[in-house]
Amino acid sequence: MLRALVKRLKLLLGNLAITAALLLVCAALGEAWLRAVPQQNDAALQDDGSTKWRFNPYQPDGVLGYVHRADWETVHASGDFHVTVHTNALGLRGAPAAKHKQPGSFRILVLGDSFAFGFGVEDGETFAATLARLLEPPPGFARVEVLNAGVAGWSADQYLLYLETRGFALAPDLVLLAVTENDPADLAWNRHELDARRLPLRTLPTRRMIDQSGRMRYLEGGPLALPALGFPGQSWLADHSVLYHWLRWRLARLWIWRALRGEERRQRAEAGPPPEGPIETLSPDAIQRGLWSGPPFQIRYHRYLVEAIRSACAERGVRLATLLIHFRAAQTTPESAEALGADCARDPDCTTSSALLAGRTEAEIFFPDDGHWNARGHALVAAGLADRLRQRPPWRR
Repeated sequence: MLRALVKRLKLLLGNLAITAALLLVCAALGEAWLRAVPQQNDAALQDDGSTKWRFNPYQPDGVLGYVHRADWETVHASGDFHVTVHTNALGLRGAPAAKHKQPGSFRILVLGDSFAFGFGVEDGETFAATLARLLEPPPGFARVEVLNAGVAGWSADQYLLYLETRGFALAPDLVLLAVTENDPADLAWNRHELDARRLPLRTLPTRRMIDQSGRMRYLEGGPLALPALGFPGQSWLADHSVLYHWLRWRLARLWIWRALRGEERRQRAEAGPPPEGPIETLSPDAIQRGLWSGPPFQIRYHRYLVEAIRSACAERGVRLATLLIHFRAAQTTPESAEALGADCARDPDCTTSSALLAGRTEAEIFFPDDGHWNARGHALVAAGLADRLRQRPPWRR
């Protein structure tokens, strides 16, 4: 019996040795592969290698929560990209633009979040900048001008507020509203002062905060403090292994995602069921709790805000077109995607990014880790939008 036990122990130790050897080989191969593609793993450091780039284009705003600094230049860098970002005197991304439209100009104003802003691409590579180069001036106009008012993290409350406080003053002929699938959920990240119609007078972000240097910081769960983790050899791996940092980053993202899901469930439980009745009859407190209650009311209030944008444009004789932006499959929020997709299907002036990017693989159009479109993705979206606008010209009523 003892001999059988020893035999089993040797077999177990042999299997463990083989498993350990395989893991070491896989780790060595992973390390070699990651070092062979340094553009995916090098930290975005300054020339002396000491300090990370500060992406600091923001400033607080009493109405919109935060906006871009005017006439600013900054570097936006991550493992996926390293680009220079410029804002003009209007606080819009890209080339200089005058507040007052020149005679003969057909002006398009793009509203949206980080996809419209162009996370990870150069100023001239955003779909807004590319669209301006692709569109021919419509009959009776000398030029097409596209202004990029996209700001990372904005949602429909800020789109409406921007239009009413700044956007319409730029005299756009067409507003291109770039809606993303997470816009309804992002409404819960803001507190709102509402008017009698239950539309926002101002918004105050509760998780995004702009620090004194112009960088965006996250509170109340994003990013959360990671739990301490220590094991023998950790310091050596931190100093020598690219694979260690590659795994640590992905595990940290998974942990934060799970923690945020728990925070959302807690918030929904405290908020109670979504309020019922017409939006305009609800109290501001009920609307705020409704936004915390989850997707059904978030989608409902998002639609209410989009209809307010549509009405505001119609009152001023400004055409409205909508681009619904779909995320990568792994990032899609099913409830919002289905609801916003149905809204877009009913709107003849709405198109989806999935339609414009049909036949393309995710690897071709998205950054590997960041999840935004790369330059190729922006170029394809711009080309699709240009074709769409030629087929259904917004200057023809």
